[in-house]
Amino acid sequence: MASGRRLDVLVCGAGVAGMTAALALARLGHTVTLIERDTAVRPARLDEAGGWRRTGVAHLHQPHAFLARIHAELRAVLPDTLDALRAAGAVEVPLPDGTRSLRCRRSTLEWVLRRDVETQPGIELRAGTVQRVETRRGTAVGVHLAEGGLRPADLVIDAGGRRSRLTTGARDAEGFDEPANEVYVSRRYRLLPGRQFTAVNRWVVGVEEADGYALLVFPQDAGTFTVAFVHLPGDRALAGLRRAPVFESAARIMSLGAAWTDPNFAEPISGVTAMSGLRNMFRPLDPAVPVGLHALGDTVCTTNPHFGRGSSLAVAHAFRLVEAVAEDPGDPAAWRDRVDAWVRGELRSWFDDARQLDRARAAAWWAAVDGGAQAIPSMSPPSPASLPRFVLLAAAGVDPTVATAALRHMQMTDPPEALDAVEPRVTDLITQGWRPSRSPGVPTRAELVETISAVSVPVR
Repeated sequence: MASGRRLDVLVCGAGVAGMTAALALARLGHTVTLIERDTAVRPARLDEAGGWRRTGVAHLHQPHAFLARIHAELRAVLPDTLDALRAAGAVEVPLPDGTRSLRCRRSTLEWVLRRDVETQPGIELRAGTVQRVETRRGTAVGVHLAEGGLRPADLVIDAGGRRSRLTTGARDAEGFDEPANEVYVSRRYRLLPGRQFTAVNRWVVGVEEADGYALLVFPQDAGTFTVAFVHLPGDRALAGLRRAPVFESAARIMSLGAAWTDPNFAEPISGVTAMSGLRNMFRPLDPAVPVGLHALGDTVCTTNPHFGRGSSLAVAHAFRLVEAVAEDPGDPAAWRDRVDAWVRGELRSWFDDARQLDRARAAAWWAAVDGGAQAIPSMSPPSPASLPRFVLLAAAGVDPTVATAALRHMQMTDPPEALDAVEPRVTDLITQGWRPSRSPGVPTRAELVETISAVSVPVR
């Protein structure tokens, strides 16, 4: 550490980014005030976390995959938190390249982080709402609270999520905000006594993708898992999946879904929930904002959750700021330069990668919905690659070199551009006649629609 200065830090928002930043900064010796507008109290027992209601985290009980990237970040900066997650029942999954991912519910992750925050010396967790940032001579010096008064701070962090208004006026004009092209319809289950998880085909999750939709299975902790259908937002023929009888019938015409929703294997522990209105959004702060003011996680970047990157990117973003502060606690301009370089470099590249994947898959799915054959669409800029990412990733099933690259890409172990190295191999496969295709035995979208219609309008 370049100096022994101890900072007064104010973090707005106690989500994953806010809590990991607060913990890491407090362990450097700084004084942290963590302000959370959601007044819901952490359940006393971990086994009650599945019923935790947090108004600021609408996706708390939606399916999550915790990639090798978040495992590596926690191991490097908050190893005791990783230990606490293991003790709470999170399962480490060894991956073929030697890295590890985590299986657990988002509620378990947040419960462990919140408990760590509540017991960490140097952190004050308080309920409240921050109205605006106070600045003087180009430097953030604190925040004004809704209940009145100025709270001084040397470092102000907006970790309030994509709906945060605290730094709205400080955004770079050249950001991006567009709809994501998927809706998630999911249900949670618990294994019956004596049953154990079976292997899944994508290391952390099970996937069956068809022509216009996909089915995903997320094994979690405490014998729980989530089954999710994914489809296009405008595909009204699949809207019936939101009804439990339809969801169950549809899942059981899929080989993956039939195995995991078998009443002799597991029982549902929730209704069917839908997650829509998703955005691909990249809104970095303007480089000219006052020094000492930072935004983290979903406040800056959100991507289609199909790729499971949100928590990994939020934690990585938080730790890049912590590293910058540790390098020189007395130089807020250096914090800004270092974090901004990461945001406009690595974070932007992951955003572009997700946006390209999203657009390409949506184009292929709409072609199927409209009755055409799945195409291999060309990508729009700024992708340097001539093949869309989803085609490169699909080739993992037929080429071991591509499989390794795909694993490290999807787990965020390598940077996004590393996947470009296997494009010539995939181009050769396409020249030889290979195409991404529906797995044998996976129902077509038309067959899924037929099942939905049969359950929605039963034969009399």
